[in-house]
Amino acid sequence: MDLLLIRHGQSEANSKGLLISNRLDGLTIDGQKQASRLKGLIAHEEINPTIIFSSPWLRAKSTAEQIFKNRLSDIRFDERLAETNPGIFGSWLEVDFNKEFPDFYQDLSNVYESGESHLGMASRVKQWVDDTLLPLQEESGLLAVVTHGGPISVITQHLLGMEIEERYPSFTVPNASMSVMKWRNDLRRFVVHYIGRTA
Repeated sequence: MDLLLIRHGQSEANSKGLLISNRLDGLTIDGQKQASRLKGLIAHEEINPTIIFSSPWLRAKSTAEQIFKNRLSDIRFDERLAETNPGIFGSWLEVDFNKEFPDFYQDLSNVYESGESHLGMASRVKQWVDDTLLPLQEESGLLAVVTHGGPISVITQHLLGMEIEERYPSFTVPNASMSVMKWRNDLRRFVVHYIGRTA
């Protein structure tokens, strides 16, 4: 089972430079256009996922529903694919948070007040990989995941055997981009085909 990772289009929080935001953060007009262009690229290349998963957060959900408009009933939403919950800091500008808490990211177990830690997010995303993707790895087909930048880095690092606790994120991808990892049966592992491709 090959893997297609799609990051949502530009969100309102992305355009304003906010820190992560929350599950209700929607796409900007530009973000909707980005998703539409990516849908066109996926159709042009005749990419047809066997299974589709998505984060239930609005910006990912809207992207998934736009790209896979003809397969809405096939989309499986899973909370484990959501971005890190920043708690009370979701409405903060990222630059202001970094000034106020310059050492926060030195320890990934640091928890955003009323939210979670990046390590907590990584743990649930890795659990999704172990429970959902890995049991299917030797089957034919393509599993698509529409999610956020953080989970995409975690999934990629986890499949490549890179310790998240030591380095996160190791992969940052643009809005409305797709990344592909292919299962190599001869190597018994996933390998990167490409990362962060946009339309």
